[in-house]
Amino acid sequence: MSYLRAVVASAAAFAVVARFHAATPSSPTPPEDVVSLSPFTVSETDDKSWLATTTLIGSRTNQELAKLPVTVDVITAEFMRDLGVFNMEDAARFVAGVDVTPRLESRNDDRINYRGLSTGGMSRNFFTWYVPSDAYNVERYDFNKGSNSLMFGDSSPGGQATIYTKRARARNMTEFFASVGSYDAFRFQLDVNRKLRDNLFLRLNLVNRRNRTYVKGTNDVFRAGDLAFTYEPFKTTSIRVELERGATHRVRADSALAVNDVAAAGRGFSSNNTWYYTSDGEILYRTSTFPAAVDRSGPSGNQVSLLAGQTAAVRLPNGTYKTFSGFDQYANMLGTVDYNNRIFNVANITLEQHIGKLALEFAFNQQFQHEDRNDNSFGTSQTPPVLNVDGNGRPYIDESIGGAAFKVFGNIVKAGRVAAVYPFDFGRWGKQLAVFTALRQRDVKFSRRTGLANELGSGLIASNGIRLRAYLDDPKFPSAQFWDQFLLPNLPSTPTFKPVLYESTTITGPFADLRYADTQTASLSGEYLGGRVYSLIGVSWNRLHRKIPTQAAYATNARGYFIHPGLPWENPGAYEYDPRFDLSATSKMAGLTIVAWRGDTANVNLFGANSESFNWQSRQMFWGPDIGPVRGKTREFGVKLDLFQRRLTYTVSIYDTKRRNAAYAWLPDVLNLTQLEDLINPNNILPSDPKYLHVVNGLNNERRTVNSNQQARGFEMTLQGQRWHGLQTRLAFSSNRVRAQADFSQFRAYLQAAEERTAAANAPGGDRTMAELPAVLNNARTVLGANTLTDEIAGRASVPHTASFVLDYQIPWVRALRVGLNGIYTPDFNVAIFDGVSYQAGAAFPLHGYLLYDHRFFNKYQTSFRLGLQNMVDPIIGNGRYRITGATSYNTTVRRPNYIYRYKEPTTWSFSVTTRL
Repeated sequence: MSYLRAVVASAAAFAVVARFHAATPSSPTPPEDVVSLSPFTVSETDDKSWLATTTLIGSRTNQELAKLPVTVDVITAEFMRDLGVFNMEDAARFVAGVDVTPRLESRNDDRINYRGLSTGGMSRNFFTWYVPSDAYNVERYDFNKGSNSLMFGDSSPGGQATIYTKRARARNMTEFFASVGSYDAFRFQLDVNRKLRDNLFLRLNLVNRRNRTYVKGTNDVFRAGDLAFTYEPFKTTSIRVELERGATHRVRADSALAVNDVAAAGRGFSSNNTWYYTSDGEILYRTSTFPAAVDRSGPSGNQVSLLAGQTAAVRLPNGTYKTFSGFDQYANMLGTVDYNNRIFNVANITLEQHIGKLALEFAFNQQFQHEDRNDNSFGTSQTPPVLNVDGNGRPYIDESIGGAAFKVFGNIVKAGRVAAVYPFDFGRWGKQLAVFTALRQRDVKFSRRTGLANELGSGLIASNGIRLRAYLDDPKFPSAQFWDQFLLPNLPSTPTFKPVLYESTTITGPFADLRYADTQTASLSGEYLGGRVYSLIGVSWNRLHRKIPTQAAYATNARGYFIHPGLPWENPGAYEYDPRFDLSATSKMAGLTIVAWRGDTANVNLFGANSESFNWQSRQMFWGPDIGPVRGKTREFGVKLDLFQRRLTYTVSIYDTKRRNAAYAWLPDVLNLTQLEDLINPNNILPSDPKYLHVVNGLNNERRTVNSNQQARGFEMTLQGQRWHGLQTRLAFSSNRVRAQADFSQFRAYLQAAEERTAAANAPGGDRTMAELPAVLNNARTVLGANTLTDEIAGRASVPHTASFVLDYQIPWVRALRVGLNGIYTPDFNVAIFDGVSYQAGAAFPLHGYLLYDHRFFNKYQTSFRLGLQNMVDPIIGNGRYRITGATSYNTTVRRPNYIYRYKEPTTWSFSVTTRL
């Protein structure tokens, strides 16, 4: 029986039971037995202020935040409206213990980091959710920190966010929002709620928005619609339906740029068996013998920052230097061919049934999302993009569009969930709320990777991949016309050159991956001693297995073309169960909240919790073994305090989270695949020899991945102040320290063996052919020194503490006028680690402000006007143009890292009008 049929059948059965129960003329239902509030939804009043009082995180039932022994930060709809926040990433900036990578510093959508441990996933209405969340149909975001597989099942130990979507309610309401801003940005939203009948409600949400940055050519367009129904056929029955469809079209950019400071010896055609197409109109096929040897070598040296206002001296083959000035800050060095598009649709059906004290929920979720993007851009697949110089001093930038340059990632998810809640009252001994849930999910992950090749070339299609070259001394650079010549439809076709798309595959990234998950949870929420003690204990049982393509399904024809065998339901014989991925896990949680003080002016609750999590992963280490699932364990203690009838609310906690089996990709990435295999295999063992060890070369940096254990310890504090003497506040602060113990024992053994072989080969009477190249050994030593001489980590996950504040003041002498100021502080963090030495930079403290004015027109139309200024000033960066965010390598000449510089974000404005009917 399918998931949907099971849910519908169960819903129908309970509807019949409910109707029979309601129609039976036995004794009337006592008032106390009528369930008036749903245990499966949060309080409706929570989105009407900055302060939320309840959450479903804990036992998946509506409970007071102050009584739960878990740390949850809630960002409400009212808070987001006031601050002009329209997505989950911007909302997360105001959450303690959470760091968000700026948009122009990442080309991916996973930009939220929890406690330095993970870019946690997200759930929507407690179903797995893969699509970046726009706030147009969101009531609130709940950010849960720490390990919590009791709530989320498969989840990262750092934390995870939950999205609550807008539900149809028993009222008539219309709200229209319109906004315009810098760089031709706009946003239009419509929110309509209608009470069609006493028991039937409808809600429609629509959005059309466009975001742009200061970089020319960037574009981020999102259009979506969400339709929700609520039907209450009986007092004890509620049916909710939600349907949504949307699409995002985005042209990306990068706020950094670098150049190799040693030019190529000749023309720099360094990629073997590759067709080059240049902005000069030249088409050239590079082989191992053509063109001349001097033109087949590439650039080298250090990757030096080259932003506007900076200069770099590049050494030419004749020993002279040519100085290059940074390009225009507004030029998009990725070109117009860099994109990340996504379409999605989702259907959700929920039936809630009450039978006496028993509350039941049956929910079904079907989700489809399809992400279409390219990961190889002009300059690199990583950040920053890197330009080069040829032997004649011409600057150029390449893009490889062969192989797996273009990707289509997606999911087809079907999930059904059943939940049961029953309260037990033991009189003076206390109360217990028992919650049982069961989830079954099928997640079809599909991954299609294509590249562009010359169909008219000889040999295997993969040996005819295409590489684009843009010469930056072209007078048309950096106009849209210049970049558009590299769009696929605009590439030339000649009697010897015909670009076509071909698909490539790899076993480490299956083109289809069916994951079947079963999760059951049981939890008890207790109340004792007249509300002086609260407890939460629970356990989750999880099992996961998957099907992947058989070995034969990866076969290609004689030309190297891959023919997709179809999805599993189209061709079942092409798939088999993965014996390495038949996994199970049990996770537990236990927490206690003690009311230390309870009064009219103050309430003090002490809490402590011990929780666990797991996170499935199909990751391998560079020499082949599986890493296994990520396991997490969190111990947390704190206090929840409110003063003056909740005018001030504090949450303070300390935590210790351990993360085991975390995939660790080493940096710097100076040891390529060929060099690593040379390090591992003696020179007398050839690739065709069964003894030859082939390095795993997947799509998730497997070739430079080892296992690691990580630990995060820290302190968090959130203060919220309700409006008092006109001032409303929110303050968040966190201090965090992450340590990693990467396991390089196997790598060290390979290096030691290579050093011994080389020493023996170079000794008197030794076989010199057995000596490894000095560059291989030196690069391996660099990797070992950069990753094993310290337990610190580099990147934004190493941020030692963060802080944010929001001040909102209602001006007393101008009715309905408010002024706001907010900022997000990031201190220096480890932007690089070389030979055990940490280099810190990256601090920023951008300040933002707004004016809000409310007015009622014709005593009917409640209208709000908002003028916002982003990045008004940064007290840390000041008048500086740049900040440092990373490093590409270590410069031995100047004895410091080659830093990655980025432009400071410019000041932008927005003006919006919200009208409520």
